[in-house]
Amino acid sequence: MGTLSNIRQFLRKTPILYRIAIGNAFVIAIGAIGGTYITRLLADQAADWWLILSFLAIGTTLAVLINFWIIKNALRPLTDLSALVDKVQDGQTYIDPQFLQPNDPDINQLAATLDSLVKQLNERNQELQILSEHAINALEEERQQIALTLHDDTGQSLSLLIFNLESLESQFPSNEVDLLEKITETRQLAQEALTNLRQIVYGLRPSILDDLGLIPAVRWYARTNLEKAGILVEINANGEVEMLAPELNSTLFRILQEAINNILRHSQAQNVEINFSQEGEHILVRVVDDGQGFDPGSVKKQALQLHHIGILGMQERAELVGGRTELQSSPGGGTQIIIRVPCTPPGEG
Repeated sequence: MGTLSNIRQFLRKTPILYRIAIGNAFVIAIGAIGGTYITRLLADQAADWWLILSFLAIGTTLAVLINFWIIKNALRPLTDLSALVDKVQDGQTYIDPQFLQPNDPDINQLAATLDSLVKQLNERNQELQILSEHAINALEEERQQIALTLHDDTGQSLSLLIFNLESLESQFPSNEVDLLEKITETRQLAQEALTNLRQIVYGLRPSILDDLGLIPAVRWYARTNLEKAGILVEINANGEVEMLAPELNSTLFRILQEAINNILRHSQAQNVEINFSQEGEHILVRVVDDGQGFDPGSVKKQALQLHHIGILGMQERAELVGGRTELQSSPGGGTQIIIRVPCTPPGEG
């Protein structure tokens, strides 16, 4: 038993090429010895040709089976390595230390290289996630600052201009028809500019999000944009959705904003349903439309090639707060977006 164990240990540490060579040499040697012995035995007994052919077929079959078994065992580390690569492709972010135990030296080197690449990839992903989080937070703060500036400064200036034009319009002599019409037109233009400015401000950072919370803000944005395009929208909050942190409010609003914009641009839907619910420690949001649908796989590839990052941005925003998004769609079958995020952002109690 000790000798057999030593042979096994020796073969495990032997490169695959040498294992196959040793196995084939063993098969050839056994075949030559066995063939010579059987040939002499049959020749001495003056055996019939069919008996010789039978022994030849049996010997060939046994040689092939033994060789197959030897090659299969010799190549087993490659099979294990292939299975490991499949797990990494499916999202596994580590390599089982047992796989890196003493084995075939070539396979060990490949596994160690793969382990190093996986670790580097995880480190780069973490760095990119941190940078992405900083960029998104900075963008949100910048939007909020611009919105406040436009609302407080430009908005008030336009409001004051409209008030002065209205006052001037009421005091102007009625016989100056041409000038009165110009003042009226100027006031109307100022009013339109103020309306457009308010739409810009609400697009940058709707005050209703900070004042009333997520669901009223989504209801306002969905109805303002979808119903204007003739799309019926229904918003439901099943159960009590607790007050969320400002970071989660902003994240979910931006994800749903992108979802609503995608529906407007691409879905050709007639009905949209947005459902909010709380499941344990998570907030769950479902956005369902009855539009034309699409193939999610091909759309993601096209998004990467054309740098259209709407769907990818939704996923990235959810992942930054410890959540995830799931996209379900098929051509002609409508679309469903499922967003699940924790009630408490990562890093907070």
